[in-house]
Amino acid sequence: MKLELYHFDSCPYCVKVRRYIDEIEVRSHIQYHDIHKDSSAHKRLMGMNDDEQVPCLVIDGKPMLESDDIIAWLKKHFKK
Repeated sequence: MKLELYHFDSCPYCVKVRRYIDEIEVRSHIQYHDIHKDSSAHKRLMGMNDDEQVPCLVIDGKPMLESDDIIAWLKKHFKK
């Protein structure tokens, strides 16, 4: 399963998701893309969502938005 997280540092919802990822220790399973530091990541995000909404967890090419939904998915697929 390929997991990618589109985010940026100062977004509070991104911080929430990144903290949860660190808490359950699955950072090594997820490729991070900071849309403010990487213009190609920004373009890829725009191609998936038609906007800049983050956090966006891409699961095998399918985007998932909303921090609570992302955390719920992570809880289901990665046990603490």
